[in-house]
Amino acid sequence: LDAASAAIGVRLGARGRDKGAWGVRAAELLGVVERGLDEPDWRGDVEIKTVPVAREASGYWSVVEDPAIAMVGEGGIAKLQRMLWLVCATIIDAEDGDEDATIVSWYLLDWDAHVARLARRYLHERPKGPRNTKQKGLYLHKRFFADAGMLATLNGGP
Repeated sequence: LDAASAAIGVRLGARGRDKGAWGVRAAELLGVVERGLDEPDWRGDVEIKTVPVAREASGYWSVVEDPAIAMVGEGGIAKLQRMLWLVCATIIDAEDGDEDATIVSWYLLDWDAHVARLARRYLHERPKGPRNTKQKGLYLHKRFFADAGMLATLNGGP
């Protein structure tokens, strides 16, 4: 968690076409090498994922897209047992329009009965991969983060 705190404010660089590039760079900042295995990333105990956020007109942060958890059949529930969410915001360079991102916060979430209910409610399958793919991924609906308490923590709420 010290490494996650130290990563706050660090720029992740241009993403390019690879939607996972920022997640890989964020994990590297924590000293974790992405292996693409069915077990969680860090010591087989903690899954590290990024979740993209943006400021609303009200000034509050909101999650902008459903993050991918795993490919279908690759231990999605095992990865949800203990997750370190690295909260990332996109930054667009005013001069050239290039996209970058920075880590704005982190949120450690341990599995309990409440999280299990939320996972059943918000975990869904959809295509993952190139256009016309048959591959399916498991995603968490962005509403999960409000109900799990991350947005309240990020926005200074109750």
